[in-house]
Amino acid sequence: MKSGSGIKPWKVSLHGGHSMPFCDHAHSTLDEILDAAIACGYHTYGVTEHAPRVEPKYLYEEELALGWTVRTLDDLFQVYAKELDAARERYADRLQVLKGFEAEVCPPDRYAEIMSAYKRNLNFDYVVGSVHYVDDIIIDYKTELFQQALEGCGGYEKLAVKYYETLADMVVQLRPEVIGHFDLIRKGFPASQDPHAPRILAAACAALEVVREHDGILDVNTAGYRKGLGGPYPSRELIRLAKDMGIPFCFGDDSHAAADVGSGVEEARLCLLESGVSTITCLAPGEAGMNRIELSLLD
Repeated sequence: MKSGSGIKPWKVSLHGGHSMPFCDHAHSTLDEILDAAIACGYHTYGVTEHAPRVEPKYLYEEELALGWTVRTLDDLFQVYAKELDAARERYADRLQVLKGFEAEVCPPDRYAEIMSAYKRNLNFDYVVGSVHYVDDIIIDYKTELFQQALEGCGGYEKLAVKYYETLADMVVQLRPEVIGHFDLIRKGFPASQDPHAPRILAAACAALEVVREHDGILDVNTAGYRKGLGGPYPSRELIRLAKDMGIPFCFGDDSHAAADVGSGVEEARLCLLESGVSTITCLAPGEAGMNRIELSLLD
């Protein structure tokens, strides 16, 4: 891979690259995403499309309107895996492209088996383990569904605690290399609710301990800036707690369009430095699987 003048050692994303036609809510092609990654100075870019949801009840309204079925999602995912293999070769002299996907915790009784099979059968480098569902209700889609999950749990505190319990269980069952947007539940909190209330923080710390025990890498996800949260996922408070536990970090731009690629990564770097974190973790292919490389944020 050739180096460009704008490339920095820490310019790595391990969570992003959602693209059309593989994702119904993406707005750029895979090549447009990868071209944007080169333009913003990344030297390594992990593409992590959403895994298929395998039961009809999990289909989005927009997907149903397109006439998609669970078979459509699986077929598109199979094509994605092949297209990404081709893109890795095509971009090899300009960008190290990693082959990943973002897992789903549905259906709750068998997602680990399904996601593990996708990784094994389609030869993925790694998995981003994310939680978008609590008690089998999606919390990162429509407001009315978030409210349904909220009412089912009995309030913001109980919902957040359940979210972190679900995340910890996902880490144990799936053992993903990267933990996606650790405190995504914060996105649904109004200003009147404290996402770091004592019981919530205790549940978050317990989940972080599970991440540490299973050697996970925490995604510093810059979508938090785009969502108006004033910082990345996780929050500065949780970043400091994770740092004290010795948990490593990576960057993820969670891009769904070329314009998202690299968005917020400079701010996230400063956030980490101000939190006392001086390195970022990169994955790289090796003879025995993926190797971890620590890269300085000071360069």
